[in-house]
Amino acid sequence: MAGIPLQKRPHDLFVSYAHANQDLVDPIVHWLKDKAGLNLWYDVKSGDASKRTTILLTEGILSSRGLIVFLSSAWVDSSWTRDEFEVALTERRENDDFLVLTVRIDDCELQPWFKIANVLDFSEFQASSCAALLRSLAPNPPTRLNAEQDVYLSAPWSRPTDATKKAVRSIGAMGWRLVGDSPDHPDFVDEEERIASIIGTSRGMITVLPYLPSKPPRFTSEFILREATIALRSKQLYLLLAEPEVQIPEELLAGSFGQRATLLTPETKDSIQQVLSEFDEEISHKPFTDTRTYSFLATSFFDNREETEDLVTVIEHASNINCMQGQGFSSQNVQKDIIDRIRRAAFVLADVTDDHRNTLIEAGVAMGAGTPLHLMCKVPENGSRHRRFMFEAIEMNWYETPIERLGIAYKIGSKYRRRLYCPR
Repeated sequence: MAGIPLQKRPHDLFVSYAHANQDLVDPIVHWLKDKAGLNLWYDVKSGDASKRTTILLTEGILSSRGLIVFLSSAWVDSSWTRDEFEVALTERRENDDFLVLTVRIDDCELQPWFKIANVLDFSEFQASSCAALLRSLAPNPPTRLNAEQDVYLSAPWSRPTDATKKAVRSIGAMGWRLVGDSPDHPDFVDEEERIASIIGTSRGMITVLPYLPSKPPRFTSEFILREATIALRSKQLYLLLAEPEVQIPEELLAGSFGQRATLLTPETKDSIQQVLSEFDEEISHKPFTDTRTYSFLATSFFDNREETEDLVTVIEHASNINCMQGQGFSSQNVQKDIIDRIRRAAFVLADVTDDHRNTLIEAGVAMGAGTPLHLMCKVPENGSRHRRFMFEAIEMNWYETPIERLGIAYKIGSKYRRRLYCPR
């Protein structure tokens, strides 16, 4: 199906629902937009069938990176929603990164085409169901968060050639966790800084350069070349795989692993496997450090354990990196270990509600270490939004309920998201 490339689409999700359920859907949608920071295509008017079909194809699903179904008896009875679902399934078949997510908002019987899918129970708008929804906002959730075997993969996001598809499958078979820059958040910090930070926490980088006749003078993706240039400037080890017609800058060839590009042709299949094995051998000797490969959650030890666990897992699924806390240490100097953990974190999220001493100390350590610090706080019963002097220069994310706190945690975590590749 023709449409905007997935990574360039402006909406995170298209909302498919029956208008008879609008009173149930509205608060969930507004929470996802206002607190979790999602950009949703949400039609709040019924309209007629002809207009709905035009909007669906031109402004809706084809401008979204996924679809969320609010499943109900009314949804099942609607021909419009069934059409939306069929279009979404076509998108999913053509692109594994297109998300199709289903939440059930009443006790309707599951139709046969839903019984093979993971359907979330949203009969009640509560924290546990919201946490499950936020954890599901990825088409290919991570099977592991440990970054010890991370390799940065720079490859075509859309319309890969046959040669690059085969190369990526060979790379995927090496057993690395393949990471990259996430295509859905291009602006949270300077692009080069963001990419360099992910490459810097990986053992190495592999670039897969497709032949693109319409892209002279290099005849390939300028974005992939730019990522390779960032690796060169950062003095990170990188391997070049390219189709024969690609014109690679001499400085990139000279700085690459083996000082050459391995060509992607049917005749070079064995040499590709050989160079991947040699690259694996080289990066296996690189000392691993977990600096910037995890986040840190600072919160009161008196918080509800289940709510804290939901926060941790939501942050992990939003960012695709581990989330740690100031506990679980066995050394003699716990305070020193906590300070070190905060100093080396990718970011710190601190809930300073009620001014708990340990949370304030951990937030202060992050400020002193220059670790990116994000704050949230529950609005007091008196409605006052007064902040401590030390935090006046930092944005405060206020919440009133555990559900709002989960949304804020997801929004902040997603700013640091790295893409995880699942080659097939």
